[in-house]
Amino acid sequence: MPTVSLLPMSCLLAIAMLLPQDGKQIPGTFPPPQPARPSLPSIDGPPTVVRGERRVPPNPAKLKQEADQLSKLAQTIPPDVDKAAKGQIAQDLTARLKQIEKLSKDLRREISP
Repeated sequence: MPTVSLLPMSCLLAIAMLLPQDGKQIPGTFPPPQPARPSLPSIDGPPTVVRGERRVPPNPAKLKQEADQLSKLAQTIPPDVDKAAKGQIAQDLTARLKQIEKLSKDLRREISP
């Protein structure tokens, strides 16, 4: 009578025990990563349509006022820079320089196309 080896039978039994049952995942393994889904816009409101920026013509009176203010502030800087070279820095020098920068950016934005 032929003898049956127990080794192949025990290997098959061990493999069968490791396989998932009823579609459940094998303990200790991670599920495959889900593909990223794009976020959808809210449908509560109407869609927003963005078109090109509409330019408002510059106000000449406002431009003149800002240019005059820029000129006056700029004239106060050289004496304070001379004092700073001697070790005396005016307290409001940085505030005036920031104001000059802001005015020049505003003028540039309003004038340039």
